[in-house]
Amino acid sequence: MSELRAAVCGLGTMGRHHARVLAALPGVRLVGACDPDPGAGSGMTDVPVLPELDRLLELDPDLCVVAAPTLAHGSIGRRLAAAGVHALIEKPLAADAEEARMLAAAFERAGLVGCVGHIERFNPVVRAMRERIGGGQVGTVLQITTSRQGPYPQRIRDVGVVLDLASHDIDLTRWIAGAPYVKVSAVTSRMTGASGHEDLAAVVGVLRDGTVVNHLVNWLSPVKRRLVTVTGELGCLRGDLLGGTLWFHGSGAGAGLPDRGDGDRLPGGEAVRCELVAQEPLRAELEGFVAAVRGHAGVTADLVPMWAGAEVMDVTAAILAEPAAVVEVSASGGSIDERLRREAVREAVVPAPPRADQAVAAGTEGGLSAAVTSPGDLVAWSPGGLPTLVAGYVPMPGSRRWF
Repeated sequence: MSELRAAVCGLGTMGRHHARVLAALPGVRLVGACDPDPGAGSGMTDVPVLPELDRLLELDPDLCVVAAPTLAHGSIGRRLAAAGVHALIEKPLAADAEEARMLAAAFERAGLVGCVGHIERFNPVVRAMRERIGGGQVGTVLQITTSRQGPYPQRIRDVGVVLDLASHDIDLTRWIAGAPYVKVSAVTSRMTGASGHEDLAAVVGVLRDGTVVNHLVNWLSPVKRRLVTVTGELGCLRGDLLGGTLWFHGSGAGAGLPDRGDGDRLPGGEAVRCELVAQEPLRAELEGFVAAVRGHAGVTADLVPMWAGAEVMDVTAAILAEPAAVVEVSASGGSIDERLRREAVREAVVPAPPRADQAVAAGTEGGLSAAVTSPGDLVAWSPGGLPTLVAGYVPMPGSRRWF
């Protein structure tokens, strides 16, 4: 296979970046793109921009990047698999986890490369974090926290912040920790009259190895932030994914810090800036995809397989299906509609899965108030009326390990 024929489906902001990088990769020729919007191809004079996928397939591409709206990923992916075209589909992989697994199975049966565009795995900061954690720099990992916030993206219409933003952090957290989620829950907020989906989420979870994780996501903030902090028994790694910086805070040996009574000093000490290998994440991602299509050995570490995208969607589905609370907020800045809030709270009573840990807390005016939804299920309520039960999520038996 000398020159690979590449195509792009969807020419929004991300699709145009994919087209730019693919056109510049050695041994790759961008033969065309498709988008139903007549104005999507403006400025792209070097390749034909077609309105339909069928016409794009007539150009006989070897590989295709799908950057179309999420709800179209399933149908586009199935058609590419049937046509024998290797595909990288932007995250979220599909409309739901079941459809994501169907896509993964379709590409696997066809013997094609099928991967998902979780680009943060290719961020130099995230890669350096994973290497340093694997090398034991922070010791046993205790907590991973992420903050992904910024203004409302005009390009997003069909999903909320959990699928659009939190999916990034769920994937990179699993990847750098090397352990899947076993429990997750969230409180979400939706601005009435805004996107129609959740615009803010605070997620808490636990990984199989006991690591506690927290994700804060929103597209309501005027300040854009992409932060990841990994805290371990020997120190802390603090990464800024936008600024491209990574700092390590060591244990503070010799800094006069108190110990825990066993001779080990508590974390602290001065910060040391870590050296990073500069690279454009999107180029690194597409180079790995192209190398896999060419059949190069040892490239699997530079791919995010579709099965990985499906398991990320298991976690996002659990967050969206069983939130600890959903809060409605008036987009005009008015007070919370108490009726909507009470209805959301009642709907949020979620029984814990069998044998899962149950978080039960007391505290209403006048004492403990609880609702029993079925034998053995107990949901405690706080004074503010929001449930304190953390909804459980346990991977399905036989779930693939992909880290």
